[in-house]
Amino acid sequence: MKRKEFLQLAAGAAAFNIGGFAFGQSRPRQIAAGRKIRVALIGCGGRLRSVLVTKCLDEEIVAMVDPDAPQIDATKARIKKLKADYDLSKVRTFADYRVFLDQMGGEVDAAIIASNQQTHAPIAIACMKRGIHVYVEKPICYSEEEADLLAAAERKYGVVTQAGHHGHSGPFQPLVAEYVQSGALGQIREVWSWSDRFNAQRKLSPVIDPPKGMDWDLWVGPAEMRPYRRSYLGQRWYDIRGFGNGSLGNMGNHVLDAPFWAMNLMDTPPTAVTMEDMSYVCPESWPTRETLTYEFPARPGMEPFKLHWTDGIHDDVPIDEDVQYHYAKREWMNFPPIVLELEKKYKMNLGNIGTIFMGEKGILWAGQFGNAFQFVPLSLKKQIPVPPQKYRRLAKGKSHVHEFFDAIREGRKANADFVEYAVPLVKTVLLGNVVALAAREGKPRIEWDGTRVTNNPDANAYCRTTYRKGWEIES
Repeated sequence: MKRKEFLQLAAGAAAFNIGGFAFGQSRPRQIAAGRKIRVALIGCGGRLRSVLVTKCLDEEIVAMVDPDAPQIDATKARIKKLKADYDLSKVRTFADYRVFLDQMGGEVDAAIIASNQQTHAPIAIACMKRGIHVYVEKPICYSEEEADLLAAAERKYGVVTQAGHHGHSGPFQPLVAEYVQSGALGQIREVWSWSDRFNAQRKLSPVIDPPKGMDWDLWVGPAEMRPYRRSYLGQRWYDIRGFGNGSLGNMGNHVLDAPFWAMNLMDTPPTAVTMEDMSYVCPESWPTRETLTYEFPARPGMEPFKLHWTDGIHDDVPIDEDVQYHYAKREWMNFPPIVLELEKKYKMNLGNIGTIFMGEKGILWAGQFGNAFQFVPLSLKKQIPVPPQKYRRLAKGKSHVHEFFDAIREGRKANADFVEYAVPLVKTVLLGNVVALAAREGKPRIEWDGTRVTNNPDANAYCRTTYRKGWEIES
């Protein structure tokens, strides 16, 4: 081809927006050079609309996917409110993620997945199979088995992955890990974490018609089909087995992020989990109250320790079953007694959610999203030296979603990728649900070798997911 002909071809390509300044480069090189990332928003409900989409407006949103059509409309309205000149004219919309992938799988670089939980792993793996980078809201999967499938897919397809543990990118989460790992608190043999989320129901509400515009069959997806109820409205599906993982599954990945990182558990699964106390009322739901103990072995420089988890409400709290008690009042909560004792002793308020590290030389409290920490008592701050920096911090103004996009541009792992961090964390969290189901059968303790329950073989069934025909995970 003559130079004149080449210049004419290049000019024509630019006129039709083909390649632009990166014409002739591979897609990763184009993105690295500054090209906008083509993003699909999958699951356009409240979480994506209120938080995640606000971080996507510097990229190119090319598709929105949700079986509940009004959610897509509401997300579009939210985008126009945030950025009036954002061009939504070319955004394609879909009810079924499978149709989206068949029609647009080669035209998307990244997916933000914030669908209902039972579809997280099936959607993420289907996207990864097509070379699409994935950001998945927590919890990233429904079961131990799905967690392993996610890690295998990342290894196989080599895409960037990020779990929605946004506290992991907070300003104080790495500092908490540095304090603990530096030995500033001495050996830590007990850690207590608690949550004020109440994601359980005592009875199911009556069957009603699904909301207008919702394709209920697609919404249920791989889970067992059932009629629609008021019990599933809003985020109450978190409460229901098959759809969500209850209070622990909802908030455990946030609250336990701090101790998981600080206590260096990425390569160290628990050896046992015991349900110390539980109230399990509705068979279709998760416990209304639970107190769990995870047992961990020694790690380099760290002795064995126990991690305690509490959530839910007292049995005598009256509940209107048609009202969602997303946040429990303090007087209702199944609070760790040690927290109340420390508050009384030091005249402090340690909040409705968080973690305390009980060290030989002092106690450290961490908030749920990496946005706060303090010593107990406060006077310890002057006595304990600030540890040397060990972990990278995000640049000012950068969020957890930006970290995902930056990792794509830079060709590296994100800070909460599946293989190295998010899968080990979610597997630890979801073992609490395995023991909750086993405890209903009178076996409140499971022993774990990292891959299976060894003392109660029947409990291994709770580590797997059963899929509705036609919704199986792609291999």
